[in-house]
Amino acid sequence: MKTAAIEKICSHRSDLAAYIDGELSSREELELEMHLAVCLSCKSELNEQKKLLCALDFALENEKEIELPENFTKIIITNVESKVSGLRSPRERFRAFFVCAILFLLGILGLGGETGAALNTFVKFTDQIFAVGVFVFHLFYDISIGTAVILRSFSHHLFSNSASPSAFLAAVLLVSLFLISRLFVRYNRA
Repeated sequence: MKTAAIEKICSHRSDLAAYIDGELSSREELELEMHLAVCLSCKSELNEQKKLLCALDFALENEKEIELPENFTKIIITNVESKVSGLRSPRERFRAFFVCAILFLLGILGLGGETGAALNTFVKFTDQIFAVGVFVFHLFYDISIGTAVILRSFSHHLFSNSASPSAFLAAVLLVSLFLISRLFVRYNRA
């Protein structure tokens, strides 16, 4: 009965495993060692844990390593990929979007009186993201238009001064077909 009361009172029992593993700071170790000099219950618990670790070390010392088959990784990857196939379906994406939308709404409702300020911040944030997106779109649009104008001007000068523009186009077509066929061959090998 007396040991049960000591076990309930003693708060250092949870530190014993950390002490054995060397996870305590030097100050905490000193405090625990001072406590172990006084508390016989904790001292016996520490000795039991040490005996258990020694027994485990001895038992695992004689154990041979488990040999895995050569294609173990391939089998695991195949099993995992076959079980995750449902995550790629459109229905699963809709469910994920629906859950995120509900969580967002619950988060907004959880703000209570601050809902207006949070929504205002969200609207300003989306406006900034939209502005950056429009800027990037216009940047790429302007670059593509400028490139098209320069290439058109360059090709006009090239084909008007050249005696055989069709030979040039044929050469470009042949090189393109050769490169595409090489690309298909590399893709089929992989």
